[in-house]
Amino acid sequence: MCTYYYLHRHHTPPCDRIIDYVMQYGFCTHATMDPTTGLALPCENLCFDQEQSVDYNNPCAMGGCTESPDCSSGACRLAELNGIWVCCECNRGGNVYRWCGHRMRSSPDTLCYHVCCKNCQPDEASMSLGREAPVANPVSY
Repeated sequence: MCTYYYLHRHHTPPCDRIIDYVMQYGFCTHATMDPTTGLALPCENLCFDQEQSVDYNNPCAMGGCTESPDCSSGACRLAELNGIWVCCECNRGGNVYRWCGHRMRSSPDTLCYHVCCKNCQPDEASMSLGREAPVANPVSY
C-alpha cells in the first residue's frame, strides 16, 4: 500500500511568501512507473499517513522544516521581478531566466550567469516596450 502525507517548505528572506505545502509519497512494491514521464505512480491502495502529516496551525511543531527550492533557485525572486529583470552585476536588462545570460564585457566568450537576487531590479524599459517573459514549455526528450 502506498502512502501520502504533506510536507511544508519555508521561503527564505528576502522572500516573504507564505509556507508551501507539498504532497510526499511513500511508494510500495505495487507502485508503477509512468512511461511518458518516468515518474513513479502510487498504487490503487493509496492511503493518507496521519503520523507524518503536518499540523496546519503550527507546521513546525513536528519538525521536518525544509527550504522552498523556489527561493534557493531564484524562481521566487524572478516572479517578484515580473519575469524580466536588470542584473545588478553587469547592469544589463532583458533577462527572462533566473540567471543573467549577457556576455561579459571584459571576456566576451563568458556569460555573466548571476542569479537574480534582492539587488536586481525589474526591467521596466523592456516591459514598456511590450516584451513579456516567455512561458516555459515542457522539455521533451
